[in-house]
Amino acid sequence: MKAQEITVAMPAFTVVERAVHYARVSGDDRKNEGRNLEDGQLNLCRDHSAHYHYNVVAEFAEDDRGASGYEIDLPKLSKIREMARNREFDVLVVRELDRLSRNLAKQLIVEEELKRYGVRIEYVLAEYDDSPEGRLQKHIRATIAEYEREKIKERLVRGRRQSVKAGNIIVSDRPPYGYKVVKNEGKITLEIVEEEIQIVQLIFEWYLIGDESSKPLSLSGIAKKLTQMGIPTRGDTYKHVRKKRGYAQWNKRTVCRILKRETYTGIWYYGKSSSSEPIPVPVPAIISQEVWEAAQEKLEENQEKSRRNMKYNYLLSGHITCGICGYRMSGICKKHKEKRYFYYRCPANEYVDSTRKCVLPHFTANEVESAVWSWIKSILISPEQLGSGLKQYQDQQAQTVAPLQERLKIVDDLLAENQTQLQRLLDLYLKGDFPKEMLTERKDRLETTIKNLKDERARLSAHLEAKMLTEEQIRTVKDFAEKVQEGLTAAENDFESQRQIIEMLDIQVTLTIESGKKVAYVQCRLGEKLLSIKTLASYEKFWYNGLKLNSPFYLRCCPLYLP
Repeated sequence: MKAQEITVAMPAFTVVERAVHYARVSGDDRKNEGRNLEDGQLNLCRDHSAHYHYNVVAEFAEDDRGASGYEIDLPKLSKIREMARNREFDVLVVRELDRLSRNLAKQLIVEEELKRYGVRIEYVLAEYDDSPEGRLQKHIRATIAEYEREKIKERLVRGRRQSVKAGNIIVSDRPPYGYKVVKNEGKITLEIVEEEIQIVQLIFEWYLIGDESSKPLSLSGIAKKLTQMGIPTRGDTYKHVRKKRGYAQWNKRTVCRILKRETYTGIWYYGKSSSSEPIPVPVPAIISQEVWEAAQEKLEENQEKSRRNMKYNYLLSGHITCGICGYRMSGICKKHKEKRYFYYRCPANEYVDSTRKCVLPHFTANEVESAVWSWIKSILISPEQLGSGLKQYQDQQAQTVAPLQERLKIVDDLLAENQTQLQRLLDLYLKGDFPKEMLTERKDRLETTIKNLKDERARLSAHLEAKMLTEEQIRTVKDFAEKVQEGLTAAENDFESQRQIIEMLDIQVTLTIESGKKVAYVQCRLGEKLLSIKTLASYEKFWYNGLKLNSPFYLRCCPLYLP
């Protein structure tokens, strides 16, 4: 009997693509756009991925309002590019073109970089074929959007200036302390807050004259007195102001800002920090012009005196910072049994609120100063060792700048491609095979793209150059070190000479606690290029090892462990 043939249908194997969602809001978006990252952008991306049955492996929401530097190097976008290099996903889902980048050249670079790692980009609100026509449509749309944004910005600035000239105040949700924003006869202006106006006047009075029982108070003294009185700060009364401290916790920076604010004299200025002519707008005055000017003179005077007229000499005064809370540390003297002990302390130790009180202990001044001075001598007396360290840094930097060099290559490839297209377009124009109007429009688009790419290439090249040291720069640093050596011996026992060297090298010291031990991080700048050099300071032995961290150049030394 002939065997019966049986055919079994095997299930088809479907590869589920991995997707990453990216949402972004920038400084020129609408005020409430930041709140729509979740509901507006990410939900659209989720619907898109659900429709195509993607496996979503990650979501990123980026708020780059106030960001500076390279837009292409935003933290979340950089993470996405890193994931692409590691082949961790297949498709990037973005709501629309301008969510990826506001600049056409940067958008092209990101797209090309992801494409080289096998990742494609899908825009929820538009589809673009991977063809010359699709790319052209995308470039046209991106260019138009970029142009429209610039025009909107221009109109907004012009509109604000016109509004201010008409008598309106623009302070968003942060009016100066002592005022509130009100609408009066169709105009937005400032109105005095009675409870706060008295505090402003008291601050000026305490600073210039004194309180009921003492001579003029310092900035820290005023802050301490206001805290003890339980006076609410602006952050306590305005929900839009970010509050870092507890209720009614004042600090000297806030007091200083109040003393410097010219608005209290009765004139508010728009655009004072811009290149345009500032526009003055009258507001209710809280203090007189004479009182404000007297406060400015005293602020300037006290700043100069604080540098020169200290009761005791602290070598690192003005150059030492708390590594826990970031405050500038000050020198203090404690007396015990007729003997004086000198320390560096964090001013946040003065806060009454225990949740904000800094836990950094005092550091013995002599030990810190000796360690820093020994480190300065060690790097300047051994220029060969310094040169070796610089060379090692250069080799390490070659690895850190590899992504930038790769991006530069992408820019060069895109430039070559667009320039080739432009040449072909010119050939078609000369042949007369296509209407002049169509070719002219396409030529304008290509020239705009090429210009943007060239601008981006210049920025990337400058960024690369700043991160790398040339042989000439290394020689400059060594020459500089040799010159400084001449004054080291004379400065050994001369406080003023040591201070000059501290100032010249712009020494910056950060004191902190690591694994229960006291540690000092020291940074100085050498040479005409102001090369940044950081180290972990030792109070005992010093040796040099290259340490790849997040700063231009490090030398690592043995740390001090204090009791």
